Amino acid sequence: MRLPRGPRPVADPPDGRAPDVPSRRVRALGAGVVLAVTTAVVLAQLFVSGTVGLADNGDADRLVCRLGLGIGPDSSQQGFEGDYLPGNSCPGENWRYATSWRPVLQLTYWASRLVTGDDGFDMAVLAVVGAVLLGLGAAALFLALPGGLGARWPLVALVVVAVSDIGFVTYLNSGYTDQAGFIGLLWVCAAGVGVVVNRTWPWLLLLVAAVAFTGAAKTALVTVVPAVGLALLLSRRYRERPAQPVRGGLRRPVVSLLVLLGVAGLLLALTARGQGEGLSNGNKYNLLFHTLLVESDDPRADLEEMGLPPELARYAGTNAWETDTPWGDPLIEDNAWTVFSWKTYLGFFAAHPDRFLELVPQAFDAVTEARVDYLANLPGEVDGDPELAQRPSPVFWLLGLLPTGWPVPAIAFVWLGGAVAGVRWARSREAGRAVRGVLALLLTGYAVSQALIALSDGYYELAKHTVHAAFATGLLLAVLLEAGGRAALSAARRRRAGRDDVERAGAGPDGTEQDAVATPAGGPR
Repeated sequence: MRLPRGPRPVADPPDGRAPDVPSRRVRALGAGVVLAVTTAVVLAQLFVSGTVGLADNGDADRLVCRLGLGIGPDSSQQGFEGDYLPGNSCPGENWRYATSWRPVLQLTYWASRLVTGDDGFDMAVLAVVGAVLLGLGAAALFLALPGGLGARWPLVALVVVAVSDIGFVTYLNSGYTDQAGFIGLLWVCAAGVGVVVNRTWPWLLLLVAAVAFTGAAKTALVTVVPAVGLALLLSRRYRERPAQPVRGGLRRPVVSLLVLLGVAGLLLALTARGQGEGLSNGNKYNLLFHTLLVESDDPRADLEEMGLPPELARYAGTNAWETDTPWGDPLIEDNAWTVFSWKTYLGFFAAHPDRFLELVPQAFDAVTEARVDYLANLPGEVDGDPELAQRPSPVFWLLGLLPTGWPVPAIAFVWLGGAVAGVRWARSREAGRAVRGVLALLLTGYAVSQALIALSDGYYELAKHTVHAAFATGLLLAVLLEAGGRAALSAARRRRAGRDDVERAGAGPDGTEQDAVATPAGGPR
């Protein structure tokens, strides 16, 4: 796919903007329209024809319990419940969970109590806040993109379609923290575009803040740091200084990026280390007993190689969240340092890379099914069938067209195309091509890393854990479709211009067709 090239400017304008950028007033008006439309579309998905959300699977305790709230007693996976009641007590410190989404909830809960005077909380209020934050992220992307209005709105429109997929927006009306990852990634994309176009400190600081917010939403989302770093370091436009100094410009773009991302990565690592061990230990239990031993031809031999008693093979197939999970088994307690250590599994996969590669296709295929069908979107009866909302789902419709079960998953070819196109476009100095290259690289790297890191919990709820890979892939598809449309339109214009040139070459000064026979040299005397 070849994006159309614009004329290469000799130097950047003194104010750092391209000459065809509309006035500040026009850009502000356009951003306001994007904010209003995005927010309205997301709210329509959530509240038109009945309220939808996502049923609580027990994960909401990591978010709401620290505020003294808990889901109502009638909640179940088979029915969505949005009312949270006061009086809930949190689990012990072993289950504490820090997330960047909690301060947003705290502020929203405070405002809700101030207005209503009720200590309870309707999660729909937080959903409205989330919809506005998504709208602001789309508006920021509109402002960051280079060129005139006509060069901005197609990509922004496709991005809005992707982020408003019902498979993603249902998380806004829930007690989960995944929605913070969605919102944060959209802001990362917007700030990344602004950094490539303008190469100024305000955009870089906004980018780092968005990266920190995204990575702190859930521990697994920390892969956003290397994804952003790699995408920008491969951008020739970002690495080079502007031809003329601009106000607030980056004098050493590469050093500034590496230092700030390093600080953000360090803070995220410290946050991850401070999380309670309960959830992490559950992930390791599921990786061992729910996945590795189930897939093994000789579970007892694998356990011995890991330094564990072979008798533990009797727990193969169990998961960490069953009512009778053998946490208190003396064999597990005596070998806790081995069972609940990532070093055990990293060493095993290093010695048997083929065993890890056997898991990868399952994780990649799960991305296409990340809209889980065992958590309801609508109110329902306990022990009933979970009901999914039948509302527009363009991203999962496209992902559903990809075949699954191949030795090399079909979605891998989408990511490969995004990486190849991203590397090619990122090398351009022209702003329009450069930003699309950076977006393609960022989203591809993030999607692949999220699909792989989902295996840290083994096969347990694998589709649910790959939802962030699906969200990034949806944004990647928006970038690729917009780029393909631009390339097709440019090719059509070139063909039309070529026909016009031929017609003009065959017409005389008075517009009549010339004789096809050439006049002899020298002409008539």
